[in-house]
Parts: sequence; C-alpha cells; structure tokens
Amino acid sequence: MPDQYAISKLKEVVQKRGGNFLNPDDSMTNQLLESLLINEERYGYLFCPCRLATGKYTQDLSMICPCDYRDEDINEFGTCYCGLYVSREVLVKKKEVITVPERKDRPPSPIKMWRCKVCGYLCVRPLPPDVCPICGVTHDRFEEYRIK
Repeated sequence: MPDQYAISKLKEVVQKRGGNFLNPDDSMTNQLLESLLINEERYGYLFCPCRLATGKYTQDLSMICPCDYRDEDINEFGTCYCGLYVSREVLVKKKEVITVPERKDRPPSPIKMWRCKVCGYLCVRPLPPDVCPICGVTHDRFEEYRIK
C-alpha cells in the first residue's frame, strides 16, 4: 500500500506536467493517485485504475496514465474517464463534473497539429490544450499549424 508521501510525490509530478489540472476533490484525487501507485507496483506502470489491465505493457499502453483518451474527454466533458484530470472550467467550478462514457471503442476524432503562438510549443491532438504546458497561456493562444 503506497504511503501518503508517495501519493504526494506523484501528485507533485502530475501537476508539474503542465497544461492539465487535477480534480479539486482532494479525497477522490488522492484515492486515484493511490490506485495508480498500486497498479505501478503490480504491473510496473501507472495503469488507469478505472480500467482492467492485461499486465502486458504493449496491450495496456493506451490506458497508461495519462491515457490516450484524456484530452478528448476533457475537451468534450470537462474531465477524463476516471476523473483525475479536469478542465479549467471544472477547476474553477464553472462546469459540473459529469460521468464520461467509455471512449476507447469509439473512432478517434481527427487530429491536427497545434502551435502555441507565444513559445512555439507543438502538439498533435484534436483540439489545443487548455493551457500550454511550456509557457502557461490559454488555448486561445494556439493556432492550427500546417507544414508547408
């Protein structure tokens, strides 16, 4: 069982990744982080606690936290499937947290390349991030980027 120190360190690491916000419900967030650490002990990687792992890294890769579906879930619903990550609107209580339907069986949204107009950060995803993980500006400072 992970101790409080390990949970705090993981929380610190997740928050430093930038561009994402943890659920403001500390009790829920700490339970999810503890479950991630238990899965790391069990499987060797931070597998999403809300899904079933096979124990085979290559098969589980899309569900290793942060999972492949996190960004689309946050953009569409304000939170990821397990509720660990939330949008800025949910963080400041402008939007309610709702149940997120399973996305892994649905076809993926078309992806685009986005460029932060402030620092040049590039990312490939359906929509720009809420906050640039490099310089901290909001999504409205991103532009679709096309290689000429």
